[in-house]
Amino acid sequence: MIRRLALPSGDVVATLLSEHGKWRGVARKGKLPGGNLGRLSLFHDVTVQFYRRHDDDLALLTQVRLNGALPNLSRPEVYPYAHVLAELADALTVDVHLGEKVYAYLASGLRGLNRHADPELVTLAYAWKLLGLAGLAPATDRCLHCGSEGPLCRFDVAGGGLVCERCGGGAPLGASAASELQRLVAGNLSHTLKRPPAERPLHWRLLAQYVAYHVRELHSLTLVKAVAEGSPPAGPAATGEASAADGGSRE
Repeated sequence: MIRRLALPSGDVVATLLSEHGKWRGVARKGKLPGGNLGRLSLFHDVTVQFYRRHDDDLALLTQVRLNGALPNLSRPEVYPYAHVLAELADALTVDVHLGEKVYAYLASGLRGLNRHADPELVTLAYAWKLLGLAGLAPATDRCLHCGSEGPLCRFDVAGGGLVCERCGGGAPLGASAASELQRLVAGNLSHTLKRPPAERPLHWRLLAQYVAYHVRELHSLTLVKAVAEGSPPAGPAATGEASAADGGSRE
């Protein structure tokens, strides 16, 4: 479950992502067996039964079975990163059906967050992989403008890729940060998770700017970026409870 909205009535509207796509359902207060709405907690792996008269109706969840929980995701130092991946997966499946691939990567990323000692690195790596699945990964192997192999030392957010010093434009990175970005975007995941980037605030800033331009601004990502840069925003952290979804049958 990637999004949860508790209504004043006590009902819960859940956004679910599965191999078949993304969809929403409502669980009525006290209507689930045992009245256990706790099974509909964020990031839980669940199987549901539901009733829906028409395809465009909000499904009524009649039964929820918990397949598995990832307890470490509720820890304060891990939860914000899980929320980044879930919100990004939600944003990437608004108008297109990438259910199977996005679901697999999101599930893998959440499991990685649950067990890996460096949840920040897991999130950076999986966020770029999710963008790649949607066809939105930046070009990192050659200069975006002239096609040369570099050295690549700048990042053009709007253009979507690394550029060389001769072409100019974009934000200056330096060779080391550019190499780290190449590894995060296009590197093998297992290798990437063994080589954490040295300039993490920079990479959070690049990711946040890139996602805001090519997808939309994510509240969870803005918060994590600000914390990484040492300047958390004022006010309560956004939880991103509202969502529009459709399609699918189970998670």
